[in-house]
Amino acid sequence: MTATDLSFLTEDLQRGARCDPNGEVSWPISQATAAIEGLAGSGRLVLGLDIRDYQNDGTFIEVPWASYTGSDVEEARAFAVSVLSQDDLPGDWVLITW
Repeated sequence: MTATDLSFLTEDLQRGARCDPNGEVSWPISQATAAIEGLAGSGRLVLGLDIRDYQNDGTFIEVPWASYTGSDVEEARAFAVSVLSQDDLPGDWVLITW
């Protein structure tokens, strides 16, 4: 899902979000778990995580990191949080698809 309205999230998460013109939304690694919690807490099903490393010119390298194919919001939340707990993620941002 692409996002045009993040008003269901806390102001801090709204401010921290990087919203791309195509509607994709990413958060810095430091906020990604809170974003996942906020999305799931609002009934959104977290389907995927991609790790992004943005360059100075605005381009980025993206690594598909995890995908969830079920339909349980809580299970998806727990899965997403667990895969972000790994050390040495290959970027500083997490693109979250819901």
